[in-house]
Amino acid sequence: SNYESWMNEEDFKDNYLSKTSARCCDNWFSDKGTGCPDPGSAVNPEAEDEALSGGLVAYYFPEFDKNNCGFGIDYPAWMGVNGYEKHYLYTSGQECCDRYFEGVGGCPHETTHDGGYFWSQYEDELPNDQAMPAVYNHTYYPLLERGTCVNGTDYPDWMATDDDYRRMYLFKDLEGCCQQWFSDFDVQGCVGSVVQGFYDYVPCVENRDDSGCVETSSVTNTTAHQLAMFYPRFGSNTCGNDGDMPSWMLSADYAEYYLYSTMTQCCAAFGFGCG
Repeated sequence: SNYESWMNEEDFKDNYLSKTSARCCDNWFSDKGTGCPDPGSAVNPEAEDEALSGGLVAYYFPEFDKNNCGFGIDYPAWMGVNGYEKHYLYTSGQECCDRYFEGVGGCPHETTHDGGYFWSQYEDELPNDQAMPAVYNHTYYPLLERGTCVNGTDYPDWMATDDDYRRMYLFKDLEGCCQQWFSDFDVQGCVGSVVQGFYDYVPCVENRDDSGCVETSSVTNTTAHQLAMFYPRFGSNTCGNDGDMPSWMLSADYAEYYLYSTMTQCCAAFGFGCG
């Protein structure tokens, strides 16, 4: 039962779930021959629980800051939860390298388990009397016109239309967004030019005991918020945020398409050279 939940939905289960390994292999990996099915054990559906349950399993995982695949249980916690483990944790180093760093020499850069947990790297770098760094529930989505990703929840509504679109367009980390959308273009350029967008809520801290924290809206006055956004000035092929946009741009039918949190997003949407 270790498959993505969407595979069991009516429109997908006939294609993705097979009664026999032979049928699955024929449908999806006929070129692998005897290499299918994979004899290795399946990834735990919620791999981040392994550190708590004691069933520790070391995996190969992408380390984007090193442009290589690592090995161990020191992968970031988010890689082992909410279905991400099927995309980021591998029992084979070659699979990890082929997926994320194809052609990179010396991949994976480690093949033995170092014994550390994913939080150890933070503990080692901080004095004992200093608090652990806060980890926030961030969201990234591609800004296709500029070859980079935006950090914010101000993505177009259609990117969250259903689970398939959310899986394709919304990411919990910058590297994953850049790798997915700009691997054939310029991943490092994407990472280096991330656009800070807007969060329509105040996120709780993920690695703290915030049982009383409620993610609240960061917009208390919709009209004032819209008047401070960037809008296109077609006469000069630029964008501005002086609040002097035509009134029709503020209507519910047009605001999503004409009002943007940053100049970069606005200029990219209309093909202007600004931003």
